[in-house]
Amino acid sequence: MGTTPAIGHPARTAALIAAEDEATAVANAIAADFEAAGTPQQLRLELLARSGLLGVSVPSEHGGLDASNVALAEICAIAAETSATLAEILATHFVALEQIRSFGTDGQHSTVFPAALAGGRLSEARPLHRNSENGAPLPLLASGVGWRLTGEALCTPCARHADWLLVPTRTDGGKVAQLLLPTRIAGLHYAANSCEPSATGHQPQEHILLKDVLAESGALLHAFAEEPRMDVPHSLALLLEAAGHIGAGRRTLRSELDMSEPDAFDIGVASLRLAAAEAAAEQAGRAIDAAQIGLAEQHRTKAYLAAATACITAAEAAREIRATFEQSADALMTTTPVGGPTPRNTDLLRQVGAIRLEQHRRLEEGL
Repeated sequence: MGTTPAIGHPARTAALIAAEDEATAVANAIAADFEAAGTPQQLRLELLARSGLLGVSVPSEHGGLDASNVALAEICAIAAETSATLAEILATHFVALEQIRSFGTDGQHSTVFPAALAGGRLSEARPLHRNSENGAPLPLLASGVGWRLTGEALCTPCARHADWLLVPTRTDGGKVAQLLLPTRIAGLHYAANSCEPSATGHQPQEHILLKDVLAESGALLHAFAEEPRMDVPHSLALLLEAAGHIGAGRRTLRSELDMSEPDAFDIGVASLRLAAAEAAAEQAGRAIDAAQIGLAEQHRTKAYLAAATACITAAEAAREIRATFEQSADALMTTTPVGGPTPRNTDLLRQVGAIRLEQHRRLEEGL
């Protein structure tokens, strides 16, 4: 999955996904095999590259599907049900492509978008945090017609097997910008990096070192006087983080549904919490869709607030769903606070749980 020097692009071919429902079907197929024991990591990543998923968010003017952000969230949630690593790889790639869409140059658009359609993948570096202090973008030093970069950062799983790496930087003029680097370039060093399945399903962020890396001027995205806090890529990152929590909640709920005697009340509680998170994510996805088209600041603000709400709602839902099933039914009966469910709501939750169980059983009978 290599690149040519400078920005470059990978030479491979990938399937062309023509509809959002096709994209979710492909995501289901890829997720089912991504954590399979005995499958080499290079093969898993190559199957992902050739699946066409990496190109679904490419703008239509560049030949892509330009899938909605609601669809991107669902793809990441499907992935997270099986593999947290796959979900993070996809989320990082989609956010990085949105960085290119929002702040990239015409040259970067014409290079990266066709490559993504062919199976090229982007990853991101993140500022290294030390002593509980927020990490700062790496300083760029002008060097002839380009830049030189030295420092440390963390990157997302399997970054060395991607094609590009977006690095947060600060120019000598004090402006913040992303730098688009090939993942194999002189001076860029990775620690041990593995995509092998782990017991927790999570892969740690990888420490990378950049030692006097030379980047051409065409690798720098548009810069800003201050780091944008409510731009579209940031909102999308929050939405796809929410999608990861939703996938984790679905996984926990599915495990409980598969139990021999699941409790209908607990199933109802978990189902409604999950439904609330999914509704929040859908609303956020539509708000981000609008922000990609609308030019007014209010569109970006609304998208950011909706995405933040979805992220918090989904994280709380996943945590509460897990906690619900970790407690015994007797413990729940004796520790329910005064402000807990009313008798009416308790009946409603049981009904929802019973409906969810019936749906699950019918699905199993139909297989």
